[in-house]
This record gives sequence, C-alpha cells and structure tokens, in this order.
Amino acid sequence: MSKNLLITGASSGIGKAVALEFAKREAAKNHLILVARNQAKLEKVAKEVKAFGAGVSTFTADLGKKEDIAKLFTDLEKKFPTLDLVLNNAGLGYVKEAISLSDDESEQIIDVKVKGMMLVAKKAAARMVKQGHGHIIFTSSIAGYIYLPSWSVYCASKWGITTFANVLRQEVTKYGIQISTVHPGPVQTEFWDPQKANIDLKKSKSSLPVIPVEDVSKAIYEIAYTDTERIFCPPKLKSTAELFRLFPNYMAKIFAKLA
Repeated sequence: MSKNLLITGASSGIGKAVALEFAKREAAKNHLILVARNQAKLEKVAKEVKAFGAGVSTFTADLGKKEDIAKLFTDLEKKFPTLDLVLNNAGLGYVKEAISLSDDESEQIIDVKVKGMMLVAKKAAARMVKQGHGHIIFTSSIAGYIYLPSWSVYCASKWGITTFANVLRQEVTKYGIQISTVHPGPVQTEFWDPQKANIDLKKSKSSLPVIPVEDVSKAIYEIAYTDTERIFCPPKLKSTAELFRLFPNYMAKIFAKLA
C-alpha cells in the first residue's frame, strides 16, 4: 500500500522540490497530496509528479486562514485512510526593517508561518495519534536560531515554529510519531523575488552559502520516517547556530554587519 504524503506550499520552492524528490525516488510507494493557494501552479507540479508514475492529489487552501485548514483536513479525512508524512512547509516572508513592514505584511507572515503551521501540525498530529504512526517535518530556517536586522518578523516566526515543533515532539513521541525540523540557510527559490526580499543573492556579502533547492529536498527525503530531530542545510550551519547560542551578542554584531 502506498504512503500518503501531505506537502503544504507545494506549488513552488522547497515544497515542489520535495514532491518531485519523492516522486523520482519512490514513485510506486507514494501518493503525494499537494496543497497551495494557486491551483494553476499546483496542477503544473502535479503533472510533473505524475510523469514519474507517482499518485497525486491537489487541494487549494490558504493556510493563513483557519477555516481553509479545517476544510482541508475534513476533506483529507474523507479521502485518505492515513497521513503517513506531512511536510509542514507553507510560508512567505518580507525582508524589511520592522518599521517599514506594513501591518498586513507582518500579519501575513504570522498567520501563515506561525498560526497556519501550528494548526496544520495540530490537526495532523491528532490524526497520527489515532492511527498510531506518522512523521511531521517542519520547514524552519537558520533564522530559527539566529537574528539579524531587516528580518525581525521572519526570524520571530521561525524561532516560534521551531520551539513549537520541539515541544510537540515531547508530547507525541509516546504515540510513535516523529517530529523533525529542517533549518536551511538561503535557498535559491522564489522567496527572493525583488518585491519581497529586495536582495540580490549573487551580490550578497553574507557568509551564509546560497544552496540549490534540490539540496534541501534531498536532505528531507533522507530523514523521512526516521527519528532525526533536526537538520541544517548545509550541515556546517549547525556550528553557526551553536556559536549564536554560546556568544549571542558577538554573533549578532557580526550578522548585523553582514545584513
């Protein structure tokens, strides 16, 4: 029997790359459930997934709205007997100083990247408790361990969801459920659209390496259905996170200059 993999934010970026990764690697073993706001983009990804022979279903939902999340899980309950793996990945971000962020932009980040991810995880975990197994993987960021100017709300969202995932792990391990967090540095995706980030990654002086999205999707594939608690992409970012933990003031000054 194929496993049901729910991927949010599946129309582009990391979500799309993960869908294609699982389709390429284990097409016959996976049914991919793709969720995003843009149905047209979802259908394009679904077509690519089908080309590898994997089963696929699409659902349109705005994960910044709790009513859309509730409807999504009601529909999933009717159609799929289990949820074996959930990539809790939907997100967006705006890179600006806090006083330059509009109220709507700040609210969008929190609604999708904190409230939305928490609700998806809560509902997915409830199903997994009933079925007695499951794995939820959160797409966090190195920004869940560091902080720097122009990233205030984004960093707050990543710190928040990282902590939520860590506590959820403590609560559901006894039910046979795995919880993992993934912490990439800058990834070459649509996130860096000039209207959002206003940063040219190729000209950036940041010491954080820009990595292909496929590096992240491969890493996520490797930890699926394992008890891995967290990974950094690339792995050497783990030392950056540890240095920030040990020397927060010193590291904050360094990253402030880079920002």
